[in-house]
Amino acid sequence: MNLEERISRHMERLFEHAQDTTANRELKEEIHSNLTARMEDYIDQGMSEEQAFEKAIQHIAGLDQIMSDQHQVQRFPYWTAVLQSALIYCLIAWIITIPMRVLMEGKIVNFWLTIASALVGGAYLLYMLSNRERQRNAEAMTVIRSTTLRKCTRIAWWMWAVLILVLWGTQAALRFGSNIWYSRPVQVEGPYQFAVLVIAFVIPLLTIIVPLIVQKAGRLVKEFEVGEIRG
Repeated sequence: MNLEERISRHMERLFEHAQDTTANRELKEEIHSNLTARMEDYIDQGMSEEQAFEKAIQHIAGLDQIMSDQHQVQRFPYWTAVLQSALIYCLIAWIITIPMRVLMEGKIVNFWLTIASALVGGAYLLYMLSNRERQRNAEAMTVIRSTTLRKCTRIAWWMWAVLILVLWGTQAALRFGSNIWYSRPVQVEGPYQFAVLVIAFVIPLLTIIVPLIVQKAGRLVKEFEVGEIRG
């Protein structure tokens, strides 16, 4: 295998999972010429072809990871789907809290979920109205970095877990702190008190809609990911 064939095979491997876009083809040509020039310089310095090849590819060793990290998606349908998902999660949480309105805590949470649903719904309608032209423009794209989304998803879930532990710990301390401190048995007197207790610990779980929305945004990337759009 001669030098040119070896470079070409390496470039095909490097761009194997990259999208077939004009930008990627231009980048491929640029890297190919850069790699060839580097190898020729190393060979002129007295290196063998094998040594020159190994040293030259070290300069682009992380490019395959960078290429696979970037995803080109259709901008309008992607963000529309993200906003739709956010609205659905907010409405589901709002519906769940309707029976909880018998208690003051439930009324407060239901009120704020009403506000959240209205804000997300308003943002969705505003986005739809302000991007009516883009509904017919399939070439409007945006680039999403998968590593960034995965990192945001992990952070969202960890923050949610910490928040739940803090809120549950606070509720337990407020309601059972004195019983535990004085070694008295914890008693739940009647179904009403039991319902109050359950609602107090269920309400914090509703904050799960935040990490769910972030996670959904990551999953929607594959659904709306595209290669080059050709007319």
